[in-house]
Amino acid sequence: MNLFRISILIFLGVLIFESHCFGQSRISDFLPHVDLEAGAVVSPDSDTPFWIRTNQYGIIPGHSPFGIIQLNLYRDYKKPDSISKVKRKFDWGFVVNPVVTYDKENKSRIVIPEAHVKIRFKNIEFYAGRKRDVMGLGDSTLSSGFYAVSGNALPIPKIQISTVGYVPVAFHKFLAINAGFAHGWINTPPYIYGARLHQKYLYFRFGKPVSKTKFYFGVNHQVTWAGHSDYLRRNPDLAINGQLPNEWNLFPYVVLGYTPKNWFKKAGYTSFDSYRIGNHVGSYDAALETKINGDKLLLYYQHAYEDVSSLLFKNAPDGLWGANWQLHSNSNHSFKLTRLTLEFLTTTNQSGTQFYIPGSIYQGADNYFNHSQYTEGYSYQGATIGTPFITPGKDLDQSKHLAPRFFPNNRINMFYLGAQGKYHESLLLTLRTSYSQNFGMPGDSFSPSRGQFSSLLSAQLSVKNWYNTTLIAKLSMDKGKLFNDSYGGYLGVKKSW
Repeated sequence: MNLFRISILIFLGVLIFESHCFGQSRISDFLPHVDLEAGAVVSPDSDTPFWIRTNQYGIIPGHSPFGIIQLNLYRDYKKPDSISKVKRKFDWGFVVNPVVTYDKENKSRIVIPEAHVKIRFKNIEFYAGRKRDVMGLGDSTLSSGFYAVSGNALPIPKIQISTVGYVPVAFHKFLAINAGFAHGWINTPPYIYGARLHQKYLYFRFGKPVSKTKFYFGVNHQVTWAGHSDYLRRNPDLAINGQLPNEWNLFPYVVLGYTPKNWFKKAGYTSFDSYRIGNHVGSYDAALETKINGDKLLLYYQHAYEDVSSLLFKNAPDGLWGANWQLHSNSNHSFKLTRLTLEFLTTTNQSGTQFYIPGSIYQGADNYFNHSQYTEGYSYQGATIGTPFITPGKDLDQSKHLAPRFFPNNRINMFYLGAQGKYHESLLLTLRTSYSQNFGMPGDSFSPSRGQFSSLLSAQLSVKNWYNTTLIAKLSMDKGKLFNDSYGGYLGVKKSW
């Protein structure tokens, strides 16, 4: 609450300063930018529709109606000089983004999806705090949600060192890399205390920045490890006295994803730890980008993995397949289609239906996002970190049979269409629509499978007579056998300084 009050005071100070200095140039090196948005979600049903709450970094309540206020104060890196095109060797920035919601039960909730400081020296960046980000190759603007890190959950607090985008390293800028290494803290009582996040990624770009065609390839890796909890005390096969391995001399095994031989013979650890320390999730990514008559086409694939079998593609074709088309037409028509995204998510293979495969050194039934030691699996604060289509059981229709796992439905085929266009340059229209066939999880299938349709149409209108003011409206619906049927809408206003 103190952080929110400080943010309000800073916001008011900036507003007063700007009101006295209107017409004068912005002191951009020191003055933060400010966004303020207020709105409300109204629905005749108690559940907030899927596409209103999804991929919103954990700020949208699962039940409606509710009101919401978002304040965003930020200073970004300064853009390169317009004449010399040279950017500073050293720069810094910060973000503070408190969000307050107030629901029909007169309950207020404060979350801070973003609060971090960052510094950059040449092409290397370091930041500390919570930061909104996604992980993978694809259309981050209109995607249904990247497989490994989708922006669906509240960001995990962490420290990270990384490149600033793609940095050329060889062959006259033909080869460039984008890499990062992070450590985070996961503390979500009473579920788990003192757990840690290890995260890294490495991506290669083949093709110069000005090339017509570029190819991308890379991998990302997330590990939840360490921590202690009371529920672990009740199962000595999973942990000793409720404590998971947490010594820092184990960190190399976390990073490299393997455990030394005869690990189970060491005192203080269980046979479960002899397989691998922590819960590992990630994706291999590949993408092709090319220009066609001034438009840009991006084809991409994010291959899901959780263990050795999926690392070796025993679970193919599981993952997210996508195509994005960015149109740069100079048409004189009132309405212009600017972006179109098609995606297909499949997670039905999972390296087979059986965990133990006779005659094989690999294991099947990967059971995506679930984990025996971490009973809430690949989630944070109750929300899925990865693709939102692997949804926690608490968000599904409770009137139907669900397996007693945190993610009772992780075998899915999903088709998605996203489209964006402008009308007279002042009205931005966005469509998101998805249909999924849901088959349950390994060992506990839905019979029959459950179909689910969800859609959203949103509009953002820039008001010319109100400086930097945008009116926002959204309509959304869920219809099917996975979620409770729901309909709802959002109305809001956003102003920037």
